This record gives sequence, C-alpha cells and structure tokens, in this order.
Amino acid sequence: MKILFATLATLIMSLPAYADEVEILMVKATQSAGLWNFDVTILHPDISAEHTLDRIAIFTPEEAQLVAADIPVANIGAEHVTAQINDITIPDGIEYIIIRGRCSVDGWTHDGIMIALM
Repeated sequence: MKILFATLATLIMSLPAYADEVEILMVKATQSAGLWNFDVTILHPDISAEHTLDRIAIFTPEEAQLVAADIPVANIGAEHVTAQINDITIPDGIEYIIIRGRCSVDGWTHDGIMIALM
C-alpha cells in the first residue's frame, strides 16, 4: 500500500500545473485628441515564473493586431492585474476593437472583450 501511495503521489506531483485561460475583466477606454487610452484589468492565476500572463493586445474586427503591451513581471498570487495601453491611434472606419490577453504557456485567449468605439 505504501508503494502504491508513493507512486500515485509521485505521478500527481509530476503533472504540469495548469492555470486558467486569460480573462479580461474590465476595460476603461478614454479618447483625447484622437488618441485612445485603455486601462485593462486582467485575470490569470499565474502559477510559476514560467506560466504567467505576459502580454495584452488590441485587435481589429478582422483580427489584425494594432498594438501589444508586455506584462513584464510575473504576478504569482495576484487576483488580477491592471495594465495600460496608451496613446493609440485607431484607424478610421473601425467601429469596435477586441482586447485579448496572452499566457506564456497557453497563448492568446480565444475570447477577448469587444469595445465599441463611439
């Protein structure tokens, strides 16, 4: 029985740890003099220095990336992180943008948050 327990414990501890997908919780968008600023609150339970939220980006409806910002520090144990993308020019004719986050292991989130530009 001890061997079985030790074997199971070893197998469980050797499995990679998984974090949830990056989730955009909230975005504050402001425009001044034709430039946009975005304060983006993101949830990703960073579990190690190798598995973290590492980037956020703004995409057009056609999935073209307009701009990205690195999240330079691992936020291990943080409930959420707020990052800023400032002084962005959004091309004329774009009615909304999509903001997504990226995990260093799992890549870009499939779902982002759509922000209507008014």
